[in-house]
Amino acid sequence: MKLSSVDYYLDWPASINLKNLRGFIISNLEQKGDLIRWSIVDIQNSSDSFGTKKLRIKAVLAN
Repeated sequence: MKLSSVDYYLDWPASINLKNLRGFIISNLEQKGDLIRWSIVDIQNSSDSFGTKKLRIKAVLAN
């Protein structure tokens, strides 16, 4: 088993509320590999008018 650390950027649309954010992040990260752990490192407001935010996530994946 090979472990890899990734720095991943993800758009958080305004349609995803806070209760559903964990599932949204996990479903996106699982497309990259087997998820071991993850954490939100930074949240930035986007300059668009849709209210999206940009999440910076550090994750450890197993391949």
